[in-house]
Amino acid sequence: MRWRIVRAATAALLGPVLLQAQICRLSVAGLNRNRRVAGPVSAECPAPLHTAPFGNWGVTSNFGPKRNGRQFDGWCRDMRICDNAGNCRQACRDGWYEWNTCTTHPLYVAPNCTLYNADHCTSQVSTTGVNVLGTQTVDLPAACPASDGVSFQRGGCAELTSYTRSSNYMSVYELDPVTGDELIQSLYYPSLSVALQCNVWGCLPAGSEWTNPIQWQSPAEPKVFAEMAMVVNSATFVDPLNVCRITPVGLEVVSAASFQRGEVAPDSIASLFAGEVTAQTEQASAQPLPTTLSGVQVRVVDSAGQSRTAALLYASPRQINFIVPAGLREGSATVSVVSGNTVRASGRIHITRFAPGIFSQSGTGDGLAAAVGVRVGPDGRQTVVSTQPFDLGGPSEQFVLVLFGTGIRAIPREAVQVLVGGAIAEVQYAGAQGSFAGLDQVNALLPRSLAGRGRVNVQLVAGGKAANVVQIWIQ
Repeated sequence: MRWRIVRAATAALLGPVLLQAQICRLSVAGLNRNRRVAGPVSAECPAPLHTAPFGNWGVTSNFGPKRNGRQFDGWCRDMRICDNAGNCRQACRDGWYEWNTCTTHPLYVAPNCTLYNADHCTSQVSTTGVNVLGTQTVDLPAACPASDGVSFQRGGCAELTSYTRSSNYMSVYELDPVTGDELIQSLYYPSLSVALQCNVWGCLPAGSEWTNPIQWQSPAEPKVFAEMAMVVNSATFVDPLNVCRITPVGLEVVSAASFQRGEVAPDSIASLFAGEVTAQTEQASAQPLPTTLSGVQVRVVDSAGQSRTAALLYASPRQINFIVPAGLREGSATVSVVSGNTVRASGRIHITRFAPGIFSQSGTGDGLAAAVGVRVGPDGRQTVVSTQPFDLGGPSEQFVLVLFGTGIRAIPREAVQVLVGGAIAEVQYAGAQGSFAGLDQVNALLPRSLAGRGRVNVQLVAGGKAANVVQIWIQ
């Protein structure tokens, strides 16, 4: 009772306590392009402190504060420029893109083909592409994500179909740290709208149409021109106070090579399938592999209760490819897709010491094998054959088939068998491929009797367990 009185008194003194609710957080940027200047400008010119005719320009917009000349790049070339009296000098040695701000000075008025690059030497056009006016974070209210146990269907960012920004403008200045910045002109634009593709956890990048100004001020007659657009770089669901009680969806884990269910081996490549567990698609670009892609992680808790975070190869809304962590104890394990403290998907797998699978060209575990061949001449010279059908070469040559798989490395080479078209192929190597995490390799010497057989089955049995059946094509 005493605590309730204290709490009520505190609330009365401070007023209502506003808690930040869950949101869909957007990263929004403004862009400009196709910049052009025509007619008199006369900014800070002439003056002894300035090096006419060029000035460094900046821009303020509803997307950001005044920025340097790189945000409103002009036209400038590392070349010899001349005024109308014939006085010449080398321009743009500082590397900046600048505009002629002295268009009413008699020495620099148009036409002048060293100062103007368009409209018969009477106007300047930027040749530097798109500039970013500024990037802002926009928080929009969102409901807590809701799932039916299979996929996330409601809440979060899923209800967001578009984002619109009105009152769009750019105010262009001639920048000077000594005398102060001078307004050249303000340009006003219509509303900008971006159509969005979102799921519960976020939205894909998208942009608006480019628009032209609809009004000018200071002065009212147009002299500065630029197109404007808006992009939504990303959108992410955020629950800062962890108030949402999210029910995870189910998931399924298979060998990334064979797509066979049931078992996966430590240090092998696995594929996880679940319903909309992230918004973005991201692929690992370097080794060591990251443990977070697209804002999510994969965690495995083995039969001994040890929790390990998996290295990730690829993450998309419905599929994640990961390396099953080494050192897991055999038996039943729990796999979860997590973001921060929130479990988005969860399921069970069985960890076994080895679970052989062979990669196919289709990526589904069947059809032609993702294999190469090595033809070995009588002098030991090796020739890699990367495309099928495989030519086994002459009578004095040997042909080694190189298969790529996963879940094999824990098995001794002597316990690996390969049958090609029903014929035994001598296994010369079976183990880790060495360059790519989780990838295994099996080298098998093909019998000469297979020449001309066409498309034949390849069957690999490791430690008594059969891998998925694939084919190779032998001419």
